[in-house]
Amino acid sequence: MIYALLIHSARPESEPLPATEERAILSRHRALQEEAIARAELLAVARLDGRDKTRTVRVQGDGAAAVITDGPYMETKEWLVGFYLIECADEAIAAARARQICPPDGSVEIRPVTWQRTP
Repeated sequence: MIYALLIHSARPESEPLPATEERAILSRHRALQEEAIARAELLAVARLDGRDKTRTVRVQGDGAAAVITDGPYMETKEWLVGFYLIECADEAIAAARARQICPPDGSVEIRPVTWQRTP
């Protein structure tokens, strides 16, 4: 089964992490990546740019023109900062991987994914 681990943070973008905390978080990410690569589980990983670079496209009804707006799709305290696509035997393993990288100020959403591999 393939799972998306969607990493959310409540830390304001204008408040960078202290260097020691950032190193600790990155260390957990590197460990997960190395373990997942060794098990041939890692399909993709990405750190997303900030909300100031986000654009949202909406179409309101059939045949309507697309409207592009700045910013994330909704107002929320937490915002999506990155994701992993991993292949695991079951949701319990995906949850263990999510716990490994869960930010102290946020959450990791686990969502099953239908993945189409391309040749």
